[in-house]
Amino acid sequence: MASVTLEKPLDVGGPISRRAAALANAKWFRALAWRVLRSGGPQAELRAANARAAAWIILKQAKREAVVARMAREALEGHV
Repeated sequence: MASVTLEKPLDVGGPISRRAAALANAKWFRALAWRVLRSGGPQAELRAANARAAAWIILKQAKREAVVARMAREALEGHV
């Protein structure tokens, strides 16, 4: 009896990979904020705040892109 393997194509550039990339980037910026605060270099608080703001912006943009993608997908499904 032959075994059947089902290969699932990668979601490169799709919504799952975009979400994963956004989460990874936000996590990196948050870790950067902690490193900056621990190192205590010049203007550490300001640099940490900027890193946290960057993480917040990335997540907000990813949410906005998800909404737009969903609206576009629903519009295309309605016209098919």
